[in-house]
Amino acid sequence: MDTLSILVISYAYIAGFVFLVGTIFFLARWIFKKKGPTGTYLGYPYLFTYPGQNSRLKALENILGRIFLFTSSSDDPFARYTSLVFHWSLWIVIAAHADIVLYPYFTAAGISESTLEAIGNYIGTTLAILMVGSGLILFGRRALNPYLRKISYLSDYFAILLIVAIGISGILMRFWLPGNFAYSEVSPFFLSLVSFAPISVPSDLIFVTHFTLTMTLLFYFPLSKLMHPFSFFTNPTLYTISHPGDVR
Repeated sequence: MDTLSILVISYAYIAGFVFLVGTIFFLARWIFKKKGPTGTYLGYPYLFTYPGQNSRLKALENILGRIFLFTSSSDDPFARYTSLVFHWSLWIVIAAHADIVLYPYFTAAGISESTLEAIGNYIGTTLAILMVGSGLILFGRRALNPYLRKISYLSDYFAILLIVAIGISGILMRFWLPGNFAYSEVSPFFLSLVSFAPISVPSDLIFVTHFTLTMTLLFYFPLSKLMHPFSFFTNPTLYTISHPGDVR
C-alpha cells in the first residue's frame, strides 16, 4: 500500500472515531449535566416538553418543525427558505451516498447500474449544485450583514466553506470521472474501510480531495456548532415552564 493510501486511511479511521465518540460524549454531557439556577437535569421524561405547553406531542411537533422546517426563522423568509434549500439538499445528498454500500442490493433487486448512474448524474448533481449555491448565499449573507458578521466566528465561516468545498469536489467528480467510478472504485474502497480490511485509496486526485474533505467534516462535527441539530433536544428552554402537574 502506498504512502498516500496509508495517510488517507489513517485519517479516515481517526475522523470516524472522533465523530462517533465525540458525538456520543457531548450529547450525553448535555443531557445529564445539571442546568440553570435550580440545578435540574435535562432528561427524560421532560425531554420533549416545550415552554408554555403541556402536550409532549405538540412539543415534539414544534421541535421537529424547528429542525426540519426552520419555523424559528419565519420572520425572515429569505433566510428561512435559503436555509431549507441548503440543509435539505445536504441531507438528501448525504443519504444518497448510501448507494455506495447498497449498490449490490440495488442490482440484485433489478435496478441496473446505468439507472443508478443516471439518478446520480441528474438528481444528485442538481441537489449538489443547490447545496453549493445556497451555501454560498448563506456565507455571503453572514459576511455582508453587519449584525451577523458581528456575532460570527471564524468557525461559522469555516463550516459553510467546508461543506461547499465538499459539494464542489463532488460535482467535479461527476463531470470528470467515469460514470461507474463510484461503484467500481469507491464502493469497494468504502466497504473495505468499514470491514477493517482497507485496500488502497482510488488514485484520482479529485476523489482523494473529496474524501479527505468529507473526513475533515466528520472530524470537525462533534467539535463544532454542527452539533446544533442535537441541541434542540437538549436545550433547557424546551423542557422548563410547563411540566405536567405543575401548579400555576
